[in-house]
Amino acid sequence: MKFHVDRQDGGLNVRIENLAGREQAVLEAVRECRKSAWACPSGECMNIGTMDSRAVEGTVFLTLTPRAGAELSATAIEECLRYMLSRVVEA
Repeated sequence: MKFHVDRQDGGLNVRIENLAGREQAVLEAVRECRKSAWACPSGECMNIGTMDSRAVEGTVFLTLTPRAGAELSATAIEECLRYMLSRVVEA
């Protein structure tokens, strides 16, 4: 698995590739992370206001927008993704 994060219009676009049937597990991990500041090392997922997602042939595309009054850090989201993706690979 590999991923790429780009800043766009105050939010972030994320592409996660080479998932080979683990698309739903990745989406669920991000949804769970948004519920708890302790779900990942940076806690940045708590700043996600809305998340649009789609999965196509082993790749997940996410469009993340911040909660009102918050800002999303690409670096902190990358830290969360590394942590979450390692857990999905282990499962």
